[in-house]
Amino acid sequence: MNIETLRQEAQALPSDERRKLIAFLVSLEDRMEPDYGRALARKIDDKSPNRWLTVEQCERELGLTDKPQ
Repeated sequence: MNIETLRQEAQALPSDERRKLIAFLVSLEDRMEPDYGRALARKIDDKSPNRWLTVEQCERELGLTDKPQ
């Protein structure tokens, strides 16, 4: 299975199932890299607007748009 197939399958999941998948992937990363969860929580809790991304920037970072960076 390739990444594009995984993306399509994840997109087709109902919202509650996608959340379970996200939780699984985060827990998997945390097992592989023990500080991952703390680093992710720190980023989520960051209230500094100068470090926020726009929706468009997120889409580019995630490869969800054809527009060049």
